[in-house]
Amino acid sequence: MKYIMLVGLVTVSHSLSSQNVRITGVIFNKGNSPVEFAEVLLLKQDSTKVRSEITDAKGAFTINTPKDTYILQVKRFKDVLYSKNIKLDGDLRLNEIRIEELQQIKEITLEKKKKLIEKKIDRTVFNVENSIFSSGADLAQVLSGTPMLSVSDNSISIVGKSGVAVMVNDKMLNISGTDLINYLRSLRSDDVAKVEIITTPPSKYEAQGNSGILNIVLKKNAKLGWNGILSSSYIQTTYVGNANNVTLNYNSNKITSSLRLRQYDRPSKAVELIDIIGPNSILSADTRKDKFKGVGANFSLDYKLSPKSNIGVIYDISKSHSDMDIFNRSIYKTNSIQDSLLTTTSDHRKPILTHSLNAYYDYKIDSLGKKLSIAGNYFSNSPDADVHFQTLTDINSNIQRIRNVSNLDYQIISGQGDLYLPFKWGTLETGLKFTHFMNDSNVKYFSSGNGYDYILDQSRSNVFEYRENNAAAYVSMSKDLSEKWSAKAGIRYEYSTIDGYSKTADERNKNEYGRFFPSAYLEYKPNDNNTISANYSKRINRPGFTALNPFRWYSNPYSFYTGNPFLSPSYNHNIEFSYLYKNKYSVTVYGQKTINGYGRITSVADGIKEVNYRNYLTQYDAGLSANLYTNITKWWENNTNVVSFYSESESSIPEVVPQKGLSMYYTINNTFTLNKEKAVLFLLNFYHYLPNKQGNTYIGNISSLSAGLRFSLMEKKLKINMMVEDIFKGTQSKGKIFYDEFTQYYNNYYDARRFTLNMTYTFGNKNVKSNTKQIQLDEKNRAN
Repeated sequence: MKYIMLVGLVTVSHSLSSQNVRITGVIFNKGNSPVEFAEVLLLKQDSTKVRSEITDAKGAFTINTPKDTYILQVKRFKDVLYSKNIKLDGDLRLNEIRIEELQQIKEITLEKKKKLIEKKIDRTVFNVENSIFSSGADLAQVLSGTPMLSVSDNSISIVGKSGVAVMVNDKMLNISGTDLINYLRSLRSDDVAKVEIITTPPSKYEAQGNSGILNIVLKKNAKLGWNGILSSSYIQTTYVGNANNVTLNYNSNKITSSLRLRQYDRPSKAVELIDIIGPNSILSADTRKDKFKGVGANFSLDYKLSPKSNIGVIYDISKSHSDMDIFNRSIYKTNSIQDSLLTTTSDHRKPILTHSLNAYYDYKIDSLGKKLSIAGNYFSNSPDADVHFQTLTDINSNIQRIRNVSNLDYQIISGQGDLYLPFKWGTLETGLKFTHFMNDSNVKYFSSGNGYDYILDQSRSNVFEYRENNAAAYVSMSKDLSEKWSAKAGIRYEYSTIDGYSKTADERNKNEYGRFFPSAYLEYKPNDNNTISANYSKRINRPGFTALNPFRWYSNPYSFYTGNPFLSPSYNHNIEFSYLYKNKYSVTVYGQKTINGYGRITSVADGIKEVNYRNYLTQYDAGLSANLYTNITKWWENNTNVVSFYSESESSIPEVVPQKGLSMYYTINNTFTLNKEKAVLFLLNFYHYLPNKQGNTYIGNISSLSAGLRFSLMEKKLKINMMVEDIFKGTQSKGKIFYDEFTQYYNNYYDARRFTLNMTYTFGNKNVKSNTKQIQLDEKNRAN
C-alpha cells in the first residue's frame, strides 16, 4: 500500500516596519540561576521612567519601546543591582546580565496581584487564585465556575463547542469522560494558579474534534520535601455513593514525582421514555440502575538531567465497571393498533481496563527560551461487555433469552517532536507527529429458548478489525506588530490512511485523505482596559471506533443499533470575535459551519427499530456570549454568563427533517463570604437552558438550582464542602426528534439531584505541588 507522509512545511515571514524596537535579555545571579521577579526599567536621561517589566521564571524579559537613548536598570525591591546606558537604533538582544542578589532578598516573597481575567492572543486566562468561588474547591468545581465553561458528571464543554480536551501544564491528559471528572476531583484549587481557555486551538494541537482546549496551570514548586492530600466524599442520590482519593508528592533538586490513588462508587437511577409516533409506533419505557465504580493509580516522575534538560515518565492504570440493570416495557403498534407488548429485563456488565504510558524529553536550547520537546505515548483500552436479556411477548407468552458478548481492544501508539523558537522578529513553532490506531472487536450473539443452552447466531455476530495511521506536521508564527497589535498564524497538515475489515461479512473498506487546517489570530489592545481579538480555524471530526463498527448491539430481539464502516469525517469552520473590558467583562461573538456532519438516525420498519450512523448534516451556528465576573460587595462575588445562539440545519437525506431556531441559556454563580477570615463560604448557583433546536432535534427547558457551604479549618489544612444540586429536579430532559415518517419524543432523567459531603485534609510540606505533566494524546477520545 502506497503511503505518503508529510514530514515538513516551509514558512516565509517578513518584518513589518514600526517605530518601536524590542529589547530582550535574561538575568542570572552569581550562582548561574535565573533571577525571577526582578524589575527591569527603562529611564530617560533625567531618570523619568519610560517602561518596566518583571522577569519570568527563566529570568527573561522583553520590552517594546520607541527608538531613543535610555538608562537600563535592574532592581529588586528598592535596590538597584545593575545600570547601563543604551542607545536604541533597532532591536537589541542583550547578553546574559549577571547580578549579585542581596542575602536579605531570600527571605522576602514578592507577590504581584494578577487580574482575574486576562486575554492573550490565542486564549483567555482565568486566574483561579483571585476567585473566592474557587477557594477550597476541587478542580471540577473550579471549572464549573470558570467563565465560558460547563461541567457535568461525565463531560466538560466550552461555549459554542461540542467538547473539550484538557491539559495540565501544557501537556494533554490521557483520560476522558467520567474518568476525567474523577481525576479533576482529586486535584485541589489551592494547587491551581490559572485556567487557560483556548476556544480556537493553534496548529500545534490536533485538528481532531470541534472542541476547545483547557490548560490547567499549577503553582510552581516552592520548597523541597513531601506532601499529601486525603479526600473522601459521601454522595446521596437515589442510592448512596462515595469517592476517595490519596495523593503523595515529592520534590527534590532533581526529582519531582507524584502518586495518585483514586476510587469511586457512584450508583444512580435513570428513567428513559421514548415514544415513536407514526405508521409504525413504539412506546418504550426504561427504568435503570447505573452502577459506575472503579479504582485507578497514576504515577509520574520527572528527572532533571541538567540545567537545560529533563526527562520524565507517566503511567496510569484504571479498572472500572460500567454496569446497568434495566427493566423495559415496549408497546408496538401498526396504524395505531397494538401488535404486541414486550417486557424485557437485562443485565449489562462492562469491565474496562485502561493503560496509559507516556515518556518525554525536554531540552532548553538557549537562555532565551528556545526549546525542543520529544514525546512517545501508548494507550490501551479494553471495554469488554456481557449483556444478558430476556424478553416476554404478551401474545404467546413466549420468552426469548439473548446473550450479547463483545470483546474489544483499542490501542493507540504515537510519537511527536516539537520546536519552540523565539527570535527578535517573532516566535516560530513547528513539529511532527505520527499516530497508529488499532481496534479489534469480536462481538457474539447467542440465543436460547429453554434458558439453559445458548446457541451462537453467526448471522448476528461479527469480527471487525480496524487500522488507521495519521501523520501530521505544523508550523506557526506569532509576532507583536506594535505595542497595540499582535498576530499569530499557523497551518497544520494531517494525512490519514484507513483499513477496516469485517471477517464475518468478508468486507473491507479502505480510504486515505490529507487535509490542511489553518488557524489565524489578531489582537488589538489600545490600553490596559480594552482588548479586542479575532480568530479563525478549520477542524476535522473523525468518527469514533464504535461508530465505524458494523456489528449490531441489541437491547431486545427487535431493537438494535449499529455502526457504519463507510462513515466519513465532518469538517468545521470556526470564526470568533471577542472583547474584554477591565479584565472583568467579556463579550464573544462566534460563527460555525459544519460540513458532512454525521449522527445517529432512527428507522422503524416491519416492527424492527434500527439506529445507525449516517453522514447527512450541514449545520450553521452563530451565537453571542456575555460574561460578568465581579465583586458586588466585599462579601459577595458573582459570575454571570448569558449565551444567545441560532442554529440552522440542512439534511442530505429525506428521512431527516432539519430544524432551525433561536435560543439562549444563562448561568449565575454566587459566592458569599460569611466571616472576615474567608473561612466560611455560602454558594448559590443557578442555570437555565431555554428550548432550542439542534440538527433535527428539539430540546426542552432544563434548569438547576444548587446551594452549598464550604469551611476551611486548621489553618486551611482541613476543607469541608457540602452541596445540594438540582434541588427542584429541573434537569429532566424532554424533547422530540423529527423524521419524515414519524416523530420520536423523549423524556429522560438521570438522577442529577444529589447531596455531596466532601472532606479534604492536606499534610506535609504544603508548598510542594504535584508533578502533573502529561503528554499530548488527543486521539484517545476516539476509543469509545
